[in-house]
Amino acid sequence: MNKTQLKTVDAAMTEGEIHARLVKAFEHRERAYLWVPADTITFVPRVLAKVYGDGRALFALSTVNQRPAYWIIRACSQTDFHEFTDDILTDLEEAFGDGLCGYSGNSLFHPKRERMRYCKCEDCAQRGVARWPMVNGSGGCCWGQMQWPEGFKVDENGHLLAVVPAPVTRTSVIHHAAH
Repeated sequence: MNKTQLKTVDAAMTEGEIHARLVKAFEHRERAYLWVPADTITFVPRVLAKVYGDGRALFALSTVNQRPAYWIIRACSQTDFHEFTDDILTDLEEAFGDGLCGYSGNSLFHPKRERMRYCKCEDCAQRGVARWPMVNGSGGCCWGQMQWPEGFKVDENGHLLAVVPAPVTRTSVIHHAAH
């Protein structure tokens, strides 16, 4: 077996590989509530594929109207996160769908009967009720920095340095040798 058959320990991972590892680490069903346990919801946090700036900081972002559900965002470690939030909300809408009527701004998360009282446009009349992870960003958003999951090397500030490679197994050697 030669070195070209193995993924080297110090090889940098691609953005796609980092994204796939974040999805695997975070996109699992969660139960959470904002104020009281009676309002508990079940959702799957979603990782946005787009990276902002150097992508070394990891954030959870929630819209005010959809808390405590959240998306995971890779953003710049050198810039204030709030500088990106308008762009991030737009990119979330493009990636997961806009939960607001493009004409009236009605929430498509409300039942059709309620939406039709205020707007008779095609979005309000023909769509079913919007579901997570569609975005309702009309009330703004809130965010907080997250810790990188196990397997990612970080500096003293919690910013990504490098990715710790997955252990080399017989299966991974055979897979890489085949390509």
